[in-house]
Amino acid sequence: MKFNEFMSALDGNIKNVYLLFGAENFFIDKAREKIFSRLGVDKSIELVTIDCNSKPAVGDIISAIDSSPFFGSRNVVLIKNAAFFSADKKIERLESILRDMQPTNFVIFTARTADKRRKLYKIIEKVGAVLEADPLRPWEIDDWLNQKLSSLGKNMRGEARRHFNERIGVLPEISLWYLENELDKIALNVTGREITAEDLRRNMLSPPEVSNFALTDAIDERKPSKAIFLLKTQARDISKLPLVTTLLVNHVRRLLRAKFFMAQGITGRKLGEPLEMNPYIAQKVGETSRSYRESLLTESIIELADADFQLKTGRAGVESLERIIIKLCNR
Repeated sequence: MKFNEFMSALDGNIKNVYLLFGAENFFIDKAREKIFSRLGVDKSIELVTIDCNSKPAVGDIISAIDSSPFFGSRNVVLIKNAAFFSADKKIERLESILRDMQPTNFVIFTARTADKRRKLYKIIEKVGAVLEADPLRPWEIDDWLNQKLSSLGKNMRGEARRHFNERIGVLPEISLWYLENELDKIALNVTGREITAEDLRRNMLSPPEVSNFALTDAIDERKPSKAIFLLKTQARDISKLPLVTTLLVNHVRRLLRAKFFMAQGITGRKLGEPLEMNPYIAQKVGETSRSYRESLLTESIIELADADFQLKTGRAGVESLERIIIKLCNR
């Protein structure tokens, strides 16, 4: 189950076995805490936590899951970083216990990955419930954002929503914990219900990818002086140059892909899905791509690859990126 479906299911009958797996820790943490809440767990006497990163014996894990409660009314075991959902191990005893759990016993497994073909996974899916905690992509954020704003009693519309989308639209993946913390902080500093674009600029920290977004924006707007200034600002920390090069390559590649899909008749916000971007940002990329020649974009990809090699081997400095940026701005 995906996150919203899983959380809704927790409002019904509680299961004795849960598997929470995936790369988005925000979903896993929220689901785990809701399970604890639904069970009314007294963490001081009813909860046993085992971290598989410390390589406990499978027998110790089985013993913890199958033990009768000593002090509380239930025995709850949290097995973190469980590797046996993807490793090739024989764990028949564990499979047997999970099929027929004691009614007072509950176990929650968390894992980075899980092989759905394995018997253990299928048993948990049958007798318990499974959360697939996949990261949200920028184009999938609206539902989560609306729910978060509603919980804060805030609105974000018009220019503010566009500004927010621009900030996160360049990220390949989103850290929901980052966004949750930033939105909580913004809400504390906004007295009314409406969060404005200025509130976001004043209160929201920018990860490096978002700071670099201003550079690609300046290139698209044909502002070479601004673009070079932003590049030199980033170049003050030489360790950031590979990130700048990667961002430029990704931006040029997106423009090329936008031109390709638009030639197939896919335009506007419909570009969001094939470009794997927030629909608003995808529409903007599509419109911007019209001002670039395909040959210029193709040449720039090759030149950026060469500049990246020259920078990493110490054969060139920031000027290798300056030439490419000026060429793109003067298109």
